[in-house]
Amino acid sequence: MNAQDLLDRLEHVTGGKGKWMARCPAHQDHSPSLAINEAEDRVLIHCFAGCETVDVTAAIGLNVSDLFYKRLAGSELTEEKRRRYEEVLIAERFQVAITDSAERNERQLTVSERDRRLLGQHRISKIEEVLYE
Repeated sequence: MNAQDLLDRLEHVTGGKGKWMARCPAHQDHSPSLAINEAEDRVLIHCFAGCETVDVTAAIGLNVSDLFYKRLAGSELTEEKRRRYEEVLIAERFQVAITDSAERNERQLTVSERDRRLLGQHRISKIEEVLYE
């Protein structure tokens, strides 16, 4: 995994050149509080609201070990990791379905809602790639 793979799973990403801020997926973040830094051998993350790294990575279907560029031996998909991926996949599919339903039955979507749906679709695609290929 590289920094871009992580950034693709986050919302409201700003910054560049190896340093970014984004909304933390582990809590109801209204303004970006998650710092992401690209180091030589890993991606560093820190939530200024106090979320633990393990909670941040789990919220986007990752394990802390995924933040390291060099995979350790035995990096196959464990049952626990598969379960976390499947939980995130269900949540993202639900989010996209709600947005689709709102657009079909209620009203025109806001730019933020369309962006969130696109992010959800991207996350679904990435997770399905890991789980089913």
